[in-house]
Amino acid sequence: MRAGVGLACVALLVACAPTIEHPVPGGPAFESADVRFAAPTGWELREAATPTSGTSNFFVFLANQPLRDQCGLAEAECTAPLVDELQPGGLLVIWATRLCAGQSCNLPSAPLIAIGNRQGVTTQVDSGCEGMPVTERSAYYVTVTPQRVDILVVCARDPSDATRSAFLGFLDAIHWRIP
Repeated sequence: MRAGVGLACVALLVACAPTIEHPVPGGPAFESADVRFAAPTGWELREAATPTSGTSNFFVFLANQPLRDQCGLAEAECTAPLVDELQPGGLLVIWATRLCAGQSCNLPSAPLIAIGNRQGVTTQVDSGCEGMPVTERSAYYVTVTPQRVDILVVCARDPSDATRSAFLGFLDAIHWRIP
């Protein structure tokens, strides 16, 4: 009986806990025919050049430290988008689009979460941050259309709570325009 009362109390505390408000992004804005967003305040944003063929394309790079100016010119120059290596407290987002069909469009098995005005999942990944000193690697997968999945690979090196909160505010504010 005591265990049941204890669980009920914990459930009430969780239900009454205030929701955490993340900062509204106020940094550089990006707008295209299919998505719009603003980077977190103080972050840098670079649009990547898109190859003319292939199913996966780099889309945008975001970071809370300096990015190379050349990232918009050629994809080869964007494979190392940071001016320096990822510094302690640093967070880099590598946003890519992937065209797909059938089962290749399935998201990884994970609980659904809200990412902007879409549903997606987040998972830990082993790749995507090669050559960078990172303490965390994750990826956010979002079904944009039945034939397109966007992947936001996050490379982090001991990010602060404020950096994490700014990133989550960014995710909340993404707006895909494709119905």
